[in-house]
Amino acid sequence: MKASESRHSILWLLLAQLSAMLPLIAVLPVWIVAVWGASAWWYWRIISAGYQFPAAAIKALLAVVAVLGVYLSFASLLALEAMVAILILALILKLLELKTERDQWLVLMLSYFVIACGLLFSQQIIDVVLALLQITVLLLAQQAMNRDKTKAVTMLRSVGVMALQSLPLMLMLFVIFPRVGPLWTMPLPGGQGITGMSDSLEFGDIARLSQSGELAFRVRFEGEPPSTESLYWRGLVLDQFDGRRWTRNAWPARNKIPAPAVSAATVKYTVTLEPALHEWLYVLPMGTVDRRDVYYTAQHQWLSKRPINGRVEYEVSSQFVNGLPDGNGDERQNLQLAGGQNAQARALAAQWQENIADASDRVAAAMQFFESTPFEYTLTPSVLGPNNVDEFLFSTRQGYCEHFAGSFVFLMRAAGVPARIVLGYQGGEFNKRDNYLLVHQSDAHAWAEVWLKGQGWVRVDPTATVAPSRIRLGAEAVLKSQSGYLKDSFISLRRFEWATRLRLFVDNINYAWARWVLNFDSDTQASFLRGILGEINPQRMFIAIMLAGGIPLTLVAFFSLRLPSQKGEDLAAKYYLLSCKALARRGVQRQAGETPEQFLARVKVESPSWFDWLAMQTKLFSECSYYSQQSEAYLQSLQKLKRFRRPRKWLEQTSRRGLER
Repeated sequence: MKASESRHSILWLLLAQLSAMLPLIAVLPVWIVAVWGASAWWYWRIISAGYQFPAAAIKALLAVVAVLGVYLSFASLLALEAMVAILILALILKLLELKTERDQWLVLMLSYFVIACGLLFSQQIIDVVLALLQITVLLLAQQAMNRDKTKAVTMLRSVGVMALQSLPLMLMLFVIFPRVGPLWTMPLPGGQGITGMSDSLEFGDIARLSQSGELAFRVRFEGEPPSTESLYWRGLVLDQFDGRRWTRNAWPARNKIPAPAVSAATVKYTVTLEPALHEWLYVLPMGTVDRRDVYYTAQHQWLSKRPINGRVEYEVSSQFVNGLPDGNGDERQNLQLAGGQNAQARALAAQWQENIADASDRVAAAMQFFESTPFEYTLTPSVLGPNNVDEFLFSTRQGYCEHFAGSFVFLMRAAGVPARIVLGYQGGEFNKRDNYLLVHQSDAHAWAEVWLKGQGWVRVDPTATVAPSRIRLGAEAVLKSQSGYLKDSFISLRRFEWATRLRLFVDNINYAWARWVLNFDSDTQASFLRGILGEINPQRMFIAIMLAGGIPLTLVAFFSLRLPSQKGEDLAAKYYLLSCKALARRGVQRQAGETPEQFLARVKVESPSWFDWLAMQTKLFSECSYYSQQSEAYLQSLQKLKRFRRPRKWLEQTSRRGLER
């Protein structure tokens, strides 16, 4: 077996395989680890105990079973997780036909690709640090193929040198290489296929979102941020009702209108949505978004022309107004109620319509009803039947924001007041370290809008009447004592102040990483280069490339090209000759053609005080001549030969040992 195929290199290869796949276990079936363990054990027995490689039929059967297992785990072979799982299984089963050095290189290259696949699921700074550690293990495995039984510390030193040499090129390519759009599309990871907020609503949907502590988006304000109770992050308008579920207009493009004009009294801020498939944006009303791939509708919502994949950043200018104008002048669709359910709610609303002429007074009557009724704001309300509005209003009286908003809109429509539901988020958590707002999935909220003549669409939030602390202080202040809050989070330490400070500190790092690295798109790149060069033209770009990359790369290449000649010389002979020169300066000259043994014998007679030192140097030189230059013994002898090539050092150490005795 060749050195590259020794057990030493195989152990490193298996470690590289394991390090590449382990971080993906969170999104892959756990049984894949068992498959790797069985395959690794089988291959180890092949190289250590003479086991035979499996026959072609067995390998084909294992491949079929593996693909079938992936299909049963994901119910699809086209999901991103399923594709990555098949790739990892191919990497694992490759062990059962690993016979040549070429096969080892193939396993290593596939391992690099698996590490890159891990960044499809998350690109936080901790994920990048983990990927760098994985790449380090793979580089050590590469060296082990050609440096048999070399210490990991020695190989790690070489990895560090290579990383430093590649750093100028990496930075130059990151800053200067043009940003281009994707050449193809691919399915999103299952956990990122939705933003958390759906485009429809049924009682209980938003309550389930409160179980998640995942981040939805971050917001950085220019100047002082608004108060928490005014932070209504408007997303979607739901104006169609089938008796149980609220949905949005199926043809929003028909209601496309010009974006609202920006006035002087505006709040300006930048929103950064977390990676997902985004079909709509979140803004404070009325907001104007500075993007070309979105449009504004008559329902005062910003929709994407086509779903935007990944992390999205956009700048907004919002002006707080009392009412939003209707873009199409048709409020009749916001009076429709399907089916004949919820007779009690209809009867109550009919009384308001009959006895109260003014629409705003009917709204006030409904709000008075919510204020005077002993409702309970809870994450775990009772399950409701077909007459869900009646059961909630007059029986269980337990609900979350969607219960209050949905039943309020139902009452208003039944009372002849146009109304609709708005989905979005309310409030957020301020990170005072860097002065920005974090909005989590647990901040998801639903509220109502009613059409009042002369005012337009006015926001009405029944939750603010039932649970005012939810709006004034945020979701966490009200819900943290309830058992279902953030229960989907792997571990939640938000109740502890020290953990909150640590979490916000880590988020501060992740936000900086997202702003300056992950969001470094073509516009940011152009702005950055103009700030450095003043103007982007071929001449200045050439100078920048030479300064940022050309000169450092030239220096790296120069010193790298010198390395072979340095490694090619006999270092043991070099250090021994330096020892002889040091002794010559003390009056004992080595004669031409005199062998080390002859010179040592003469020193013993002419200058016995240096005999012990020269005897040690001669012995170390002889050892280096017989050992392999890749062996540990050679390196140890060479290091001692180098350390004591000056007699003074040897004398100092000898005298120190004598004093210690």
